[in-house]
Amino acid sequence: MLRGIEEFLMELLTEPENPAIQQLLEVCYQSHLAVHRALKKAGAHFTSMVDSLAGPDVASPEMFDQFARPYEERLVKDLAADGIFTVIHICGDTTRILDSLARYDSCGFELDYKTDAVIAKATAGARHVLFGNIDPSGVIARGTPEEVREKTRELISLWKPGAHFVLNAGCAIPPTTPPENIRALIQTAHEEGVYH
Repeated sequence: MLRGIEEFLMELLTEPENPAIQQLLEVCYQSHLAVHRALKKAGAHFTSMVDSLAGPDVASPEMFDQFARPYEERLVKDLAADGIFTVIHICGDTTRILDSLARYDSCGFELDYKTDAVIAKATAGARHVLFGNIDPSGVIARGTPEEVREKTRELISLWKPGAHFVLNAGCAIPPTTPPENIRALIQTAHEEGVYH
């Protein structure tokens, strides 16, 4: 956003060795580090980072490994050294980079509903906390309460055995979501024994 999304993405493609790219990423890293530390100092139990454009829906896995992953991994490691647990959200289908995410130090991943939940559990979910990944629009906002219950049960049955996870939508829940659908999600979590 500092550089302009389209301009920055084009520079990653056309000028990947430009030192200004690394300088900008370092500024962003230092800013994130300061914000996460301030949140912890203010009493946050954990922090969250959104790296929307880093996923394969926008950038190739190779671009992810070159430009996003080193800074994300470094942030997770530095925050862990400060006793801060953080969660990373990358928009879109992250299935193709789950193996890379699985190698991070202790953190959580808020996974978009497009990400394959089975592969997520087998890779990143083997050592990390998974957040998500019910479709926020198609199911939670526009589905029936029964559809919400069905998808919630489906995800719980997949992620609950032997894994740590936080039941959640795969992205932001639209403000137009019917309250009965939110209640259906919460009730199902209670019934399935995952709501604490």
